[in-house]
Amino acid sequence: MPSKKYNTSNLPIIITGSDDDELEGSCSKKSDSQQLFTDTAPRGQYKMVLVVRNDLKMGKGKIGAQCGHASVGAYQSGMQKMSAVMRRWENSGCAKICVKVESEAELMNIRRGASMRGFNYSLIHDAGRTQIAAGSATVLAIGPALVEELDTLTGNLKLL
Repeated sequence: MPSKKYNTSNLPIIITGSDDDELEGSCSKKSDSQQLFTDTAPRGQYKMVLVVRNDLKMGKGKIGAQCGHASVGAYQSGMQKMSAVMRRWENSGCAKICVKVESEAELMNIRRGASMRGFNYSLIHDAGRTQIAAGSATVLAIGPALVEELDTLTGNLKLL
């Protein structure tokens, strides 16, 4: 059976905004040089929240891909803007939570709230070559940030 070839021109448009001992299963090992970075960020539990538009009726694979794009976008912008927070998140297990909203307006309202609170974020707009119309906002990744801080914005949303 021939392998599938993926066209890289289908990539989405990404818009970025802006207890701590090492845990078993964390996404990276803490080095001595990383200790310097993490000491400048508040201690506590960190997470990233992925806000998915449920009204688009995306398939599971499409949701997974869009969440992947959003989390990578948030990671990349976070490393440029707030590397100490990113190291805390990495050393506390790289928690990611998926929640849902029922409209683009609701997604954009949450993005505005993230921006106003100074959270790092990445908003994904689909390229439009498969299930979704071109330019449709699909997923918003917010954070990483302290769990308590993110919950003030997204704590009322239902899990996906």
